[in-house]
Amino acid sequence: MKEKQLANILQLYDKQQIFKIADFLISEIDKDNLQDTIDFVVSNNSYDSNFKEVMYEEDEYDRIFLEGNQYLLASSEGEVTIIDMISEAHGVSTKDTRVKFIEESFIRLITNKEETLDWIKKYRTYR
Repeated sequence: MKEKQLANILQLYDKQQIFKIADFLISEIDKDNLQDTIDFVVSNNSYDSNFKEVMYEEDEYDRIFLEGNQYLLASSEGEVTIIDMISEAHGVSTKDTRVKFIEESFIRLITNKEETLDWIKKYRTYR
């Protein structure tokens, strides 16, 4: 059942977005930051003082993004966006650097990281 739910979410995205999701999961999500990421996403106020230390405060991305290694994370009004800021810094179009999710779908993907990556691995095999 869980695999079908993950497949239903992932099938909404094109090949490039799916690979971006996999890269995000591998590089940014681990057991040490999973709960903090979920807390950030579900907080109704991204400016909450609980997240002040991890807010990215620079021009274009000021104050609404959780800082990561390569990716930034935005959460607003039930929508989550992962942003490949390295690619954006090198001039790649935002349509190729950002992936948007419904909050619930994003949380399902990150809390089931290994299963999500397994599905993506199978997806790569069949494409």
